[in-house]
Amino acid sequence: MGRRGVIAEQVLDLMRAGGRHCWSLDDLKDALVRRGLEPDPSSVFRAVVRLEDAGQVVRVPIDDRRGHYEVAGEHHEHLICEACGGIEPIDCSVVASLVEKVRATSGFAVTGHQVVLSGTCERCLDASPRASAAGAR
Repeated sequence: MGRRGVIAEQVLDLMRAGGRHCWSLDDLKDALVRRGLEPDPSSVFRAVVRLEDAGQVVRVPIDDRRGHYEVAGEHHEHLICEACGGIEPIDCSVVASLVEKVRATSGFAVTGHQVVLSGTCERCLDASPRASAAGAR
């Protein structure tokens, strides 16, 4: 297997290992370096594109100018914390009912969707000065 195949295999292994939901290209490169590899950014990008083309990973539509990717699987929505940048999956059955309502009211057949809800995660809320002051009362 060539170097490209090794990088793609290692990227997929990292993403499947758990402990993290979404990966930016920089996150993947840094994790590969910790594994003793020395990929350049373009090698990581090409590996992710190959995995995406093969249907093994999907891009998560987070508008932060950095690509985020996750292992392909059952569809879900995402929560992103504006304070720490954390990304978490969430089942969003509300969207499914909205898709059905769109079909019923407009005749439009939705074939796909991506929803990203942004805000502040519980950990960041608990760590904020306002949260600390409110708890002290």
